[in-house]
Amino acid sequence: MYNFMNKIVLVRYIGFLFLSVISIPSFAQTIFHFPKENIELVEHIVTYSLEFQEDSMHQNFKRQEDMLLFIGSTVSRFVSYNYFIGDSMARTATSQEDFQRIASDRSNPLPIVRFRYEIFKNYPKDKQTFIDSVLGSGKFKFEEDIGLFKWELLNETAIISGFKAQKATTDFGGRTWVAWFSTEIPYNDGPYKFNGLPGLIVKIYDTRLHYSFEFVSIKKPGYDLFIGFPEFDYIECSKKEYFKAKDAMRDNIISHAKTAGLNSEVQQKVAKLMERRNNPIELSRK
Repeated sequence: MYNFMNKIVLVRYIGFLFLSVISIPSFAQTIFHFPKENIELVEHIVTYSLEFQEDSMHQNFKRQEDMLLFIGSTVSRFVSYNYFIGDSMARTATSQEDFQRIASDRSNPLPIVRFRYEIFKNYPKDKQTFIDSVLGSGKFKFEEDIGLFKWELLNETAIISGFKAQKATTDFGGRTWVAWFSTEIPYNDGPYKFNGLPGLIVKIYDTRLHYSFEFVSIKKPGYDLFIGFPEFDYIECSKKEYFKAKDAMRDNIISHAKTAGLNSEVQQKVAKLMERRNNPIELSRK
């Protein structure tokens, strides 16, 4: 069923080059009926700047989004900065009507979110959990082993973002990645799913320079902030099944636009904009 929030989704897709803003049937439902399970307190918040090439055919057109890594004593959470802010704003609502007021407030709009996934590392133990919403299907969840990466440590060093860093490489998701990690920040973690080096990853990029994460800052939270896992009626699946749902959403985007009440001209714009989003971070669909 498409409601007020669904129309906001597709209108924002058009106005902001089909950004993934609110891609579940009702974001309000997530807030009012599905609280978060507090796992543990956040010890440090790491901010990364992500530069990425959304369209594989347009090398000179890149986008930027800040990403956050919340590090606890045993668990970490990786999420888009805009998603974190938008979720925090939306959770101040006390009713469906209040949420709609927040969502439509032009003076203080919900931020535009390109990436709605969340990654929880070492949750459960020795696993990482990936959750994401797929328009028209629901909210998906799958687990992977945390030790996904076979790193090759190199002797090359450099100063990256003010820290002495060492170079390492790995193959993942159909790309070859170059990472710089610093033992001066003693966390074996990093952006996205990357982890397992003897220090925090302060920069990582694929060799085609389609995706590049770079360290911006690390700080302690100024208040008690928890790594919270959303309690939700997830579609539990394999990674392959998640990719299949994402691909089906792309193939049926005109149908979603039509169901939302958008006219044929707008439906075609939606389809063309979706075609430009053809360069995911993980090219391998396994």
